[in-house]
Amino acid sequence: MKMSEILLKEDDKTVKLSVPYGYYVFAEMSTMTEFNVKMTLRDGHSKKESFVGERHSKETLPPIRGFYQCDYDETELYLQIEEPVELDIRVDSTDLYDENEELAVRTVTVVGRDMADDKYNDFMLHLTIMRCA
Repeated sequence: MKMSEILLKEDDKTVKLSVPYGYYVFAEMSTMTEFNVKMTLRDGHSKKESFVGERHSKETLPPIRGFYQCDYDETELYLQIEEPVELDIRVDSTDLYDENEELAVRTVTVVGRDMADDKYNDFMLHLTIMRCA
């Protein structure tokens, strides 16, 4: 399965993510880079923040973790990187449905690189999104 490719320019650091209203979200973020990366999950309208992870490390462990309940309709990932770099970001998701064909679990993986090499290991964010009831 091919991941969706998103090329971001220096002045555009937001990626829309599909997180259903009312679902629980477990977020896990890590980096393997020499520059500081800050990743914020927030409401696309009000900019209310639900998860913020910030790292400046080439060591992937330990990751930054967070857990919240999504109480808005439009989730965006906002990236803050101090370096003037062109980013190549890939997003992939998988849905699991229950016996009633309702969404039970969605996983979303975001990986990125800074174009210095062909490895998608500069930063990553993994979301496990679960229905509350």
